[in-house]
Amino acid sequence: MDSHPAAGAPPGRARADLTALAERGRAGTMTPLGGLHTYDAATAAGYRAAAVLALFTPTAAGTEVFLVRRADHLRHHPGQIALPGGRVEPDDAGEVGAALRETQEETGLDPERVEVLGPLPPVLVPVSRYAVTPVLGWTEHPDVVSVVEPGEVLHTLRVPVGDLLDPAARATVRIAAPAGPVFRSAGFRTRSGWVWGFTGNLLDHLFAELGWTLAWDTSREVAFGYDAARGLAVPPSDATW
Repeated sequence: MDSHPAAGAPPGRARADLTALAERGRAGTMTPLGGLHTYDAATAAGYRAAAVLALFTPTAAGTEVFLVRRADHLRHHPGQIALPGGRVEPDDAGEVGAALRETQEETGLDPERVEVLGPLPPVLVPVSRYAVTPVLGWTEHPDVVSVVEPGEVLHTLRVPVGDLLDPAARATVRIAAPAGPVFRSAGFRTRSGWVWGFTGNLLDHLFAELGWTLAWDTSREVAFGYDAARGLAVPPSDATW
């Protein structure tokens, strides 16, 4: 256990694992994210292109990942904790360029401070009709940031990977809309609330592919009402199971 990134392993181990995963993504040998996010080229043709940056950084205690809390007024995924990212714009250098630009806009981190390890296979987010390319990144300079303009993001978070992987912090999140369908996703409890939805599913998949996942009670569920799901109320981080 002492060599596991969740238990404060040397950061070099985490970076090597991330680099190896990026190489598998390039080689097409990475297991694709399935379920609701399964990539289909014909469906993706009608979706907008977007990208997110799964950005990791070393600390004295292990490894942290950058997350952001989205503003409550946004049309898509309001109030949710997410990876930095957004729509690919015409002036971007593709999906990687979009991920870097959005990360700078949302966290203040200069793209020159980010080592891009590589893009991963695209996934679909039907609720917002985006075809999203996850990009793996690493930075040794997490505190060299500029001022972030207020707008899409309320604040930036850096969460220890070990906290996310703690079996006691994991559950399936169940969202029930009034007179509507029930949605379930992977969930991670943090001090700032729950990571769920697309971001929860993507992180769950990445951690499994990296070989970092710790055994947890997969029958555990936590339910949120529709208001919490829409970001009108922050899901409590101390919710009972």
